[in-house]
Amino acid sequence: ASASELHCMSPAKNISCVLHGDNCTFCGVGLQVLWITEKMKSLFEIEVRALLGPDEGDDKHVVILGRHVRWTADGTEYEADPKHRKLIMEHFGFDEESSGLVYNGEKDWRKEETWEGVLLEKEEATVFRGVAARANFLSLDCPDLQFPVKQMSREMAKPMVGSWKRMKKIARYLVNRKRVIWHFNWQDHTYKSHVCGDSDWGGRTGSRKSTSGGVWMIGGHCVKTWSVTQGAYALSNGEAEFYAMIEAVIRAKGVVNTMIELGFEVQHELQLHTDSSAAKSFVSRKGLGKMKHLEIRDLWLQREVALGKVTVNKVDGLKNPADLMTKYLRKEEIEVRLQLMGIRVQWDEYHRY
Repeated sequence: ASASELHCMSPAKNISCVLHGDNCTFCGVGLQVLWITEKMKSLFEIEVRALLGPDEGDDKHVVILGRHVRWTADGTEYEADPKHRKLIMEHFGFDEESSGLVYNGEKDWRKEETWEGVLLEKEEATVFRGVAARANFLSLDCPDLQFPVKQMSREMAKPMVGSWKRMKKIARYLVNRKRVIWHFNWQDHTYKSHVCGDSDWGGRTGSRKSTSGGVWMIGGHCVKTWSVTQGAYALSNGEAEFYAMIEAVIRAKGVVNTMIELGFEVQHELQLHTDSSAAKSFVSRKGLGKMKHLEIRDLWLQREVALGKVTVNKVDGLKNPADLMTKYLRKEEIEVRLQLMGIRVQWDEYHRY
């Protein structure tokens, strides 16, 4: 949690709370929520914005920290504030009638022309950083944007003419992609979680660094996604996948430990899914083997697997949702991977490409 955010839970009352600045969000069952509401009213001057629930008099929709949260018959759902998509589109003069894009970014951006590497003027660079920052904020709730926006964010220090071209591609993709809705449908209580990892070997133009992408889920509920540039230089696809697996386990363990500290019941052992046979084989044995250039500290994952704290499973590449966070994909491919995360995407019904 950040300095302005606090998470806490009361096991006795079975109530959890997220405090962000002066915004409190409580989660509980029936009378317990009403009890904490009256308790807060007796201590502070507060405004109750909504009480979500299944009963007829309960609210069914509320905006929490810019996210739209809804109560449905199947569970709860939320999505990012649509204004950010609209503002990014409007900056480039796009509206709902403009032509969309089938990819979620500049797919062939490695073939850039010389003029694209020219630095932007100071004023233009400032505007670019503002649009990129908005896209970066939007990507927190939109896994389909995390990889292309991550690439954009790395250009914010010294934005180039080509940076605007790539940002415009993202904006044109948003014309076609209207909404991304996270679904948390009712499911049986589970203590087990699983994490999927994937990589894009040497995909970063210039530095030739790879990307690690991942998805952490409990049952059918997606809780966390990420797309980050790897610090080390991978000399093979298997090595890049190995680094992606390390990133996935580290992030998953961080979330699991935080949940346990807050009083939630979740299993320590992790199920790790990868589509790389080479990386799976490497973490299932001991020692460096032929990859003697690896840092010894990276071998801790082999020990986690040997101790049974992490179980590695092979998954087909087309069924690995983390694939979305490591490369540019077509709309059909994006939709399949979001569905694997329990996330629904709404496209332009006219499909103007």
